[in-house]
Amino acid sequence: MYTSKYFKTVLTRISVLCAMLAFSLPSSAIDLLDEDLHYVVTYKWGLINKDAATAVLSLRNDGPYYQAKLAASTLPWADKILMVRDTLISTMLRPSCLPVEYQKITHEGSRYGNDVVKFAISDGNVTGYATRLRSKNGGPVSKTDTVLHAKSPALDMLSVFYYLRSMDFSTKSPGSTVNVAILSGKNAEKLSVSYKGIETITFNNKTWTTYHLVFSFTMKGTVSSDAMDTWITVDESRIPVKLEGALPLGKVRAYYTGATPR
Repeated sequence: MYTSKYFKTVLTRISVLCAMLAFSLPSSAIDLLDEDLHYVVTYKWGLINKDAATAVLSLRNDGPYYQAKLAASTLPWADKILMVRDTLISTMLRPSCLPVEYQKITHEGSRYGNDVVKFAISDGNVTGYATRLRSKNGGPVSKTDTVLHAKSPALDMLSVFYYLRSMDFSTKSPGSTVNVAILSGKNAEKLSVSYKGIETITFNNKTWTTYHLVFSFTMKGTVSSDAMDTWITVDESRIPVKLEGALPLGKVRAYYTGATPR
């Protein structure tokens, strides 16, 4: 049904969707609560509509910091084509959610990657000291060091969504945008979040009233990845209940399946 090359494209988009799941916390300016949110990620193309991966988003309070973690993994049937185990970790200052350190650990088939970015802020400027480790087929590990620069606020793929919790979209008009910088292990990108308005969506026999947001990434003025949509609840929990990204063939979607009681 899939070629390995195309399925890797599907799973790469799954990884990006999973990173977006972090937009999940209340918009009130208070300390965030510990939480575990669960998701299933599906691939849809024509009559094909199959669960491909699961993800768990966790947040823990840790003294003056928040510790956020997003762990995603393909399901057993998908493992036979290309096994993916991706983990994103962000250490953020309380209560600003500005990142101190970001890490992305990837196991995708025979490939291993580990990106670490340490953030330093001075006079409104942010410097990201990034280290990237790469290995294939259990071979030697290559190391690349990069220094990234951006204007504040500069965030990572997890902290950005917690940072955005302070935005009260009920006071914004459809079409309004929020712009921030994103530092990864290699690049500095610009993320524009466009607010599309309030929408009611239904899945798994449940109806949600949501804010519809569109995420667009650019680098040096050029689109660096396709736009992605997310729908988050309008209540104080601000849970992202659905996310969607397009592929050359079909779409990848993530659906909220519940929270672990604490």
